Amino acid sequence: MIEEAEAFLVERGFRQCRVRHHGSTARIEVEGSRIERLLENDLRKAIVQRFGEIGFLHVSLDLEGYVSGSMNRTLEKD
Repeated sequence: MIEEAEAFLVERGFRQCRVRHHGSTARIEVEGSRIERLLENDLRKAIVQRFGEIGFLHVSLDLEGYVSGSMNRTLEKD
């Protein structure tokens, strides 16, 4: 699932991106300077449609943007 979702974003010009899997929700991380591009109506609709086809029920955007190692934060709290 993740690989397909990330490949879809890369095909649309997002080089620095991650999709995080949270149950039925996909959380998208892209560079902060590229967040506005994700919100363009046609692209936003295409992402929701494709991610739904992949199997996600919900799609969210991480407003912090792509941060290398951000998943390690949960490890540090444990």
